[in-house]
Amino acid sequence: MVALKIQTSSFPITIISAYSSPAQNVHTTLQEIQEIISSLPEEKIIIGADLNGHNTLWDYRSNNNRGKDILDFTLANNLNIINKPYTLPTFREITVLAGQT
Repeated sequence: MVALKIQTSSFPITIISAYSSPAQNVHTTLQEIQEIISSLPEEKIIIGADLNGHNTLWDYRSNNNRGKDILDFTLANNLNIINKPYTLPTFREITVLAGQT
C-alpha cells in the first residue's frame, strides 16, 4: 500500500493505492486503509485498490465474501465506487484442460 498527499491550491488530496492478493486476508488491507482515512478526517481521498473481491455492483456476475466485506467497508466510510460498468477486466483466468487445445 502507498499513500501520496498532493497539496492543490485549494485543498490537500490523498491518493491511496492498495492491493490484496486472493490468498491474503482482505481485512488486513481494509484496516490499513481505514487507519489512513481516520488520520485524515477533513481531507479529500481517492482510493485505487485491487482487493480481489467480487460484487455485482462493480460488474461481476456474482458476489463473494470478499466483495461483501469491501462493500460494507465502502458503505461504512461513505465512499463512492466509480468503476465504469461493462469495461474489460484487467485479468481473465483461462483454464486449459489436458488433451484439449
